[in-house]
Amino acid sequence: MVGRVKGYINIGWIMADFTNIMKHKTDYFSKEEIALMLNFCHDKINNSFIGSRWLRNYMLILTLFRTGRRVSEIVGQPPYTKAKGLRPLDFHDDFLIEFDILKKNQVKRKTKKGTIRKPDILKKLRFERIPMRRLKPVDKYYYNLMMEFIENQNIQSHQRIFRITRQRVDIIVKQIAEGCKIARDYSKIHAHQFRHSFSIHFLKGNPRNPMALLQLKDLLEHSSTDVTSIYAQFTQEDKQESVENAFGDEQ
Repeated sequence: MVGRVKGYINIGWIMADFTNIMKHKTDYFSKEEIALMLNFCHDKINNSFIGSRWLRNYMLILTLFRTGRRVSEIVGQPPYTKAKGLRPLDFHDDFLIEFDILKKNQVKRKTKKGTIRKPDILKKLRFERIPMRRLKPVDKYYYNLMMEFIENQNIQSHQRIFRITRQRVDIIVKQIAEGCKIARDYSKIHAHQFRHSFSIHFLKGNPRNPMALLQLKDLLEHSSTDVTSIYAQFTQEDKQESVENAFGDEQ
């Protein structure tokens, strides 16, 4: 049963605020915009001097969009880059990827021996972030393409797939968006928009799935559906399309 109470949407026991959480509801890329960016990279791949770099950029854009992962999870950050044999993104059988996330350390006031921790030590431990491994599914097309990329580029199991920094990823995304002349303010374009794009297109692609929001929460590794709903912001055009799909063929 779906109900509405003071700007909230209640789906069963799920309560999510869809009033005005995200300031920029259009802060995601349409599939047409992503296709333009991919085609821009693809057109440069045949260049013998810069082809390998643009193949990497092509796979980077595809990875950002098709996985919804944070940039730091894709390219790695300390301690990942300092840990031998541990790379941010690994691919397994059955169309699964394994990656690292940083989670806040859950520290109790007392140690296992019953000793009370000092306030400064407790504060330091609680603000520490520890790496945790996660396993998530990806679509078959992207999985097969990535496996081919890893093999052709001879990327070993101990190497990072994208050996660039998070800052460099943002620069690459801006350059590609500007190069293919996407009608946006290029100064405001950033790689995290792909995480929003993944979320929107996941929900739009599963309109009849009542558990889609919960599944998206799990895919994004959010603590609650309230956090996930921040990414579930649609434009007026999106809503118009949904209304037309639902009632447009009725006389």
